Amino acid sequence: MRVIWNICRWEMQRIFKRPQSYLVMFAMPLLFTLLFGTLFGDGGQNKPIIALVDNDGTVLSKSLYKGVHEDNSLFTLEKRTHKQALQEIEKNKVAGIIFIPEGFEAELHEGRVPDIAFQHIPEFTTYPMVTGFLSNKLSKLKIESTAAVVWSEQTGAPWQDMYEKIAKNRNNEGVKIKKVIIEKGTSKERSEVSGNASGFSIMFLMITMVSVTSTILEAKSNGVWYRLMSTPASRFEIAAGYFLSFFLIGWIQFGSLIVATSFLFDVKWGNPLSLITLVSAMMLAIVGLGLMIAGFAKTVEQQSAAGNLIIISSCMIAGVYWPLEIEPAFMQKMADFLPQTWSMRGLKEIAANGTLPVDSLVILLAFAFVFLMVGMRKMKFE
Repeated sequence: MRVIWNICRWEMQRIFKRPQSYLVMFAMPLLFTLLFGTLFGDGGQNKPIIALVDNDGTVLSKSLYKGVHEDNSLFTLEKRTHKQALQEIEKNKVAGIIFIPEGFEAELHEGRVPDIAFQHIPEFTTYPMVTGFLSNKLSKLKIESTAAVVWSEQTGAPWQDMYEKIAKNRNNEGVKIKKVIIEKGTSKERSEVSGNASGFSIMFLMITMVSVTSTILEAKSNGVWYRLMSTPASRFEIAAGYFLSFFLIGWIQFGSLIVATSFLFDVKWGNPLSLITLVSAMMLAIVGLGLMIAGFAKTVEQQSAAGNLIIISSCMIAGVYWPLEIEPAFMQKMADFLPQTWSMRGLKEIAANGTLPVDSLVILLAFAFVFLMVGMRKMKFE
């Protein structure tokens, strides 16, 4: 145990003696969180404006407008006439137009999902958010409409009355109150900062782990590694010493960012015990990834180049820089195979409900097992 602690202490002292370590570990994550969360998360004042043209004018078309207008933080929805909408999109006053066709309600009653046209300007690159959101709303509206018609046939009451009861019951649903308060509170800025705080904390933690695991390559190049191997210390003790130092350095970084973002940006991270458990699993996966990259690299330079390329590209796919929902379907499927995706999902679930997401925990531990086994073998710890 003494050998393990001595190696761990030596590595930690070496890392924290470097001034640049504080820049990458603490300053940069907070700066990125501030820039992306505060400057671009302006409380919704600069959300794109989407015009809605209701050519049906029925109960269900009005219900769709109300549902999208009230339960939406992605864009601002405003009603327009057909002529007004076309004029405004030509002048780039609106980012897009949603056209509800005639016969919208009749198609829903027949059990079909109506085709809703969505026209947008070329500059509006995040249009998949709108189409995806509308698709979800239409599916729910179809289910509610069908239920109202069936209920009406059984009771003899007008289907409109039945639909009103269903909509009222949906609006009074209590199981989502906690999540709505957190995700859609009075401060949109807080929501943006919270999402970016977790994402950028994970990204810079991964960058730090790639940097600190390169110390093994440095030790091999300057002969320290081979002197350690020639001492009475076992391979297990040497491996445990390095691993413990990486794990503690990662926790010092992420723990400090949790505290800093809580005080500076009022980020709510959720239940401490659930948070510690999930972050520890995430830390194991990230340390394992760093060791695996170091195992395949021949030099520190190779590891740094490969590590940064892997981290930046995978963070993009995982939705660190932008919402995952706006990515193409194939990229969303790719994201399921990245530890950042499950880390962010888990952190979001803890912040929203306070409960530990078992699926995220298990998958992160699986990532950790695979990465560590490959990394330990390639680094010749076994």
